[in-house]
Amino acid sequence: MNIIKPPALKTGDTIGIVAAASNIKPELLEQGCRELEGLGFKTFFRPDITSSFRYFAGTCERRLGEFLEMLKSPGIHAIFCARGGYGSGQLIPGIDADRIRENAKIVSGSSDITILLNWIERAGVVSFHGPMVATAIREGTKAYDRSVLLDLLLGKQAVHFPTAGTSILRRGSAEGRLIGGCLSLVVATLGTTHEIDTNDSILVLEDLDTKPYQIDRMITQLKQAGKFEAVRGVVFGEMLNCIQQPNQGYTLQEVLLDLLAEFAFPILYGFPTGHASGPNVIVPFGVRARLDLTSSAPIFELLEPAVT
Repeated sequence: MNIIKPPALKTGDTIGIVAAASNIKPELLEQGCRELEGLGFKTFFRPDITSSFRYFAGTCERRLGEFLEMLKSPGIHAIFCARGGYGSGQLIPGIDADRIRENAKIVSGSSDITILLNWIERAGVVSFHGPMVATAIREGTKAYDRSVLLDLLLGKQAVHFPTAGTSILRRGSAEGRLIGGCLSLVVATLGTTHEIDTNDSILVLEDLDTKPYQIDRMITQLKQAGKFEAVRGVVFGEMLNCIQQPNQGYTLQEVLLDLLAEFAFPILYGFPTGHASGPNVIVPFGVRARLDLTSSAPIFELLEPAVT
């Protein structure tokens, strides 16, 4: 299936905000909307977006209805998730792949939204692993990379991802389609209709507050599921606070190299996407990219635009 690229955003377009997972605080949502409006976009959200049911932003029916309304509405040009948490996977059975293709538009989020992004990409539409409205976006440029966000969503031809602060775990070069997300959510797709497809990919994996043995378990599960067999390269996130204890005597980087020793693909570590300490970088899933780790200055760049 040829991947569908959604239309690029233009100044004055409307971004619809959804809460597909956990409940949100109204004041944080408003701050994020003001930031997006400062970039030249309009924002829209339903009054019931601040609903709360247990640990969700309302019932599954409310969250699904909200997402489908934004997807089908011709007046909504992109969909940004307010936050992650937990719950987006519950929406998948109600989101038909044909409907995603027929209403192809930018859908952006991260963390728990990884599951939704993988389903959109499996349906044949580019999805966007990016900063969320009530978290990173509301904090401004200290928390998200504004230039990369605008370059991607407005359709700039050449997009180069920032690699300052990253480290090379294994040298080499590769080309492939971008896919991945939060590691624990990537693993949660296994055995489902929205199982991640890693064929011919540069696999982006990140997580937060996960102990090395838990990361070991998840990488091992992905290995045993055959998910690294056709991977061309791997990009790990910052993996914030992914330690057992401060004096554990080993590094997560050493653990990852041991786990992936049987493969020859290049590996970059510390890329700031998803859960990041600095400006969060948006990454389009389903778009081809190049990873060149043959010199001291890592190169990570798109080979094509993410939108039309």
